[in-house]
Amino acid sequence: MKKHLLLLSALKPHHLNRIPACYEYRLKTPDSVNEEDICWAEVIAGKVPLTYLPIAENLRLLQLETAGNEQYLNKLPSSCSLCNASGSFGLAISEYLICTILMLMRNIHLYQQHQKKHLWQVEEPISSIYGSKILVVGTGDLGKEFAGKVKMMGAHTIGINRHPKLPLTAFDELYGIEEIETLLPHADVVVLALPSTAKTRHIFQKQYYARMKENAILVNVGRGDALSLDELLEALHTYPIKGAVLDVMEQEPLPQQHPIWKETNVILTPHISGTFQLPESFERYVNILIQNLEAYAQGKALCNLVNIKEGY
Repeated sequence: MKKHLLLLSALKPHHLNRIPACYEYRLKTPDSVNEEDICWAEVIAGKVPLTYLPIAENLRLLQLETAGNEQYLNKLPSSCSLCNASGSFGLAISEYLICTILMLMRNIHLYQQHQKKHLWQVEEPISSIYGSKILVVGTGDLGKEFAGKVKMMGAHTIGINRHPKLPLTAFDELYGIEEIETLLPHADVVVLALPSTAKTRHIFQKQYYARMKENAILVNVGRGDALSLDELLEALHTYPIKGAVLDVMEQEPLPQQHPIWKETNVILTPHISGTFQLPESFERYVNILIQNLEAYAQGKALCNLVNIKEGY
């Protein structure tokens, strides 16, 4: 008897051809899926509406198409495994990080303002990724891929994670989170690349800004609740921080009246650094999906299996 697979991702025919023969599948969208589909499915891939989860009594595996999984925690049947798409977005987000960090390092954000005013004016100082110290808080797939790229560009990479003794070749140094205040005065760039859990909420604390190096850059591409926007806004007016890049916010969409919109040294983007707009990201997700479909059918270990207790 074939296993029932409900696909809620925009797979193309060449993707569907890769699905193992032991599956019977239905291809739907999150908007077109119905209760009968959910009850039928043993495996679901994609973004399933949360309202359907209580009736998913036959569900044994949910494969997300996102790296974030916090909204699904504790909402699945106890017999269901949850896997995320970590590993899909490292390339896209790494390139976003390099792009936006260089914009601030080379004052491109200021030249954009000058262009609107027809102002021909040189801005100094400038800096480079080469020779800089880049502190990455969170050394998962995203943190590792980004660190590896800037290391090849000549940066000195420092990672912070829960298990700092594990060898990670993308990083020149590894520390635990308890060392962050000691490391901040030496970091030219600080990148937050964390999942959203109870332990990571507002992990970048208010007092950390005072420890940051003059002209340092702060970037958040993990989850919006890693820092407080109000505390960041206050710090930008209190300490000599070069600027910030924010692709994720604690409240999304960011309210139109929030004062951080007006900050000329802040680059804001609407959670787009790691979407499927880059085709390679979707191909990486499909590879993870096919790998897990094969593993599930054969009773083998799943890729990106989420630890429900830890939250990632």
